[in-house]
Amino acid sequence: MLEWGKWARKPHYFFDDPTMDAVSRAAQVSVPVLAVGASDDPWATPEQIEEITDRLTGTTVERRTFTPGELGVTSLGHHGLVRRSTGRNAWPALERWLSGVVERGARS
Repeated sequence: MLEWGKWARKPHYFFDDPTMDAVSRAAQVSVPVLAVGASDDPWATPEQIEEITDRLTGTTVERRTFTPGELGVTSLGHHGLVRRSTGRNAWPALERWLSGVVERGARS
């Protein structure tokens, strides 16, 4: 928690921690990435997700931000997409993305 607290106070989060070598490590990611978030997440805002995923330069990144309204709920927050009561309506889209990645990989 102390380390996380230090990162949270840095402008570029753990990318500013020289012990992490995060910029180099992020650039080495080579599998497709789907970055999923909620528009009302106070801790992982769409802008913060973009700050992290912009560093994934060795792969394709698709970003998907769900809103409470499109999923028919009043709020999602930080964990809402993994809760059955609030995230259930997002799961088919996530499954389609994953299935597409698997299918494209099988054709390669």
